[in-house]
Amino acid sequence: MMKYSPFQDEPSNDNNNSIGQNAESQPPNNAPKHPVAVFFHLFFKIVAVAIFILSSFINIGFVLTFIIVTLSSAFDFWVTKNVTGRKLVGLRWWNQIKDDGSNNWVFESVQDKSQVNPAESLMFWVPVLLFAAAWFVFAIISLFGLSFLWLVVEIVCFLLAGANLLGYIKCAKDARKKVKGMAQSYIVGTIVNQAINRV
Repeated sequence: MMKYSPFQDEPSNDNNNSIGQNAESQPPNNAPKHPVAVFFHLFFKIVAVAIFILSSFINIGFVLTFIIVTLSSAFDFWVTKNVTGRKLVGLRWWNQIKDDGSNNWVFESVQDKSQVNPAESLMFWVPVLLFAAAWFVFAIISLFGLSFLWLVVEIVCFLLAGANLLGYIKCAKDARKKVKGMAQSYIVGTIVNQAINRV
């Protein structure tokens, strides 16, 4: 079975400039390399929260609000999980269900962390954390306010946002563990090679 790696389509980061490009045409290090991904990473989150909040001021109706907010959150879940996580922080996760019914978390991370822009990484993590926290707060408010219809919307959105947050936290931990393992194996290999060369 051939394993798909989402990082094979990333351009290599070599120092050779292409014909017709000079150093001035390269974006600065902190400028986003993926502005479209950043836009959609924020767009669906903002639409979901804005429509949800505006529905209390403007009488849009529960059904229409439910549909727009749930679809926006679902689009955000898909975009964050499959596109922006890969482009902005070099991480990707998914969950496989085995034949026996157990699940298996699968994590991928880019090996060269220099491809990850620190500004884009911040633009990824902060909204992911705030979006999940916002839906949790909305759910608590609705629970205490006995607004059980709105609680359904908030729980659905929190579960979608929380699944992405949990998946990316686990993926980031796995990536750190892999880097630590590679560093340890490199150090052990260097020590063994030096010991062999002295003999």
